[in-house]
Amino acid sequence: MDSGALPLRRLSTSPRIYLQEGFASEDEIRHVLARAERDALVAAGLDVTEDATGMACEIPVEGDPVLAALAARIEAILTFACALPGPSFRFRRYARGDAHPPHVDTYTIAGAQLVATALVYLTDAEEGGETYFPHASPEPIALAPRRGQLAIWFNHAPDGRVDRSSEHESKELTAGEKATITYFVYAPLEAAKARLLPDDPEPPQASGVPARTLFCVNDHVPEETTRLLREACEARGVGYVEIDASTFDFIDTEPLPPGAMLFRPAISVAGIRAEQVLWAPGVATFYREPDGILRNIGPTPLIYERAGLPVPRWIWGNTTSRDTLRRYVEWLGGLPIIMKFLGSSRGIGVLRIDTLPGLFSTMDHALSSGYSPLLMSYVPDATHWRVIVVGDRVAGFYRNRTEEDDFRTYASEDPDDYRTPPSPEILATAIRAVEVQEVELGGVDILEHPSGRHYLLEVNFPCYFASARLVGGHDVAGAMIDWLVKKAERLAG
Repeated sequence: MDSGALPLRRLSTSPRIYLQEGFASEDEIRHVLARAERDALVAAGLDVTEDATGMACEIPVEGDPVLAALAARIEAILTFACALPGPSFRFRRYARGDAHPPHVDTYTIAGAQLVATALVYLTDAEEGGETYFPHASPEPIALAPRRGQLAIWFNHAPDGRVDRSSEHESKELTAGEKATITYFVYAPLEAAKARLLPDDPEPPQASGVPARTLFCVNDHVPEETTRLLREACEARGVGYVEIDASTFDFIDTEPLPPGAMLFRPAISVAGIRAEQVLWAPGVATFYREPDGILRNIGPTPLIYERAGLPVPRWIWGNTTSRDTLRRYVEWLGGLPIIMKFLGSSRGIGVLRIDTLPGLFSTMDHALSSGYSPLLMSYVPDATHWRVIVVGDRVAGFYRNRTEEDDFRTYASEDPDDYRTPPSPEILATAIRAVEVQEVELGGVDILEHPSGRHYLLEVNFPCYFASARLVGGHDVAGAMIDWLVKKAERLAG
């Protein structure tokens, strides 16, 4: 079936990209295109999605001799097999105007990494639709879709680290149609040492020191957050693997091995659950207790208050009684007061209540909707500090600002807000608050009154730290990786 295939060619060593013309025969292409018709996919009970990246569907290899033959030939070229028990091809059909944004294929399933990607083109696009590698060396590579052509690239370097130069995208299809099938080859990282051609460079010799790898749980995390973590890992020779919580496999994924490092910048429930499944004894995290990752202790003033930390006067909003709410307001020091719904970030769910009618109506709605908000004294004319603690030290800080006509604060783009640290007392409170929260990382929010008194609001874990680096130059991500590496070494003895 593949007698018309031309020899495999290497297009680049950074990333490692290979191309073979005529890999799939006309009979194989016709079979795949017929099976991938929408009606056929739906009749087979397969899920079909459609968005700006085209129509897509996972087609199992099992039970399809043609797909099985294609998979076997791909694995023969790679010299290693896909480790997943039920591999599939991802069929994708692009219409005019469809494209796929830049990304790196870095995922983990059942403890195996997505080491290599194999893409088979089923059509000739008239115009556009190129698979584009902007960071390929010595120059960018653009692969125009050619019917029957196979492109293979490695997502990991031979030493197992994620190869960021493998970032790629599908350019917008401007004329014709583009259809592909992709075989994602999951395997142990050792497979990244494979040499597909005799003149491929020899993989580097192992140093005898086990490589450290950070497993980062992502779920709509800001791009700059993961980029800074990845760059910090690369600067320290640490591997970086991204876990997509939205597609996490809760059946086949095994816990991480001892010595691995795990961090979840995602704040979603899916991210928390994926993190808990990935953790195992010996895995380094930012939780102080060995099993702290299995607990979900949110920030509450009671924790800090019991530890002797300064917090604004507060009380739970647990009633709609007008008389009781009037007493609460008087006890809190009078209007205005702050009403806060826990569980959100970036100021969402924090309300300033200036009138009793506003308080009454908002509490009616909150309690009828199943929420019990926090009521807190309002601290006027205060400076809002964000102090980022890593381990037992301050790794970054900045002064937040307020928008006009808003009491809530935000991180500014003015470097001056990141230069002068808050008082030593505020820094000490921040470090102690993170310790009380039983974590080793936290974005601590503190209000400083003009009188010099300060009040702890909360510890955000995880926390957004990118602006501290991008504007203020505080290398928070570097401090995080350094802390996890040392912790992993301690856990490994």
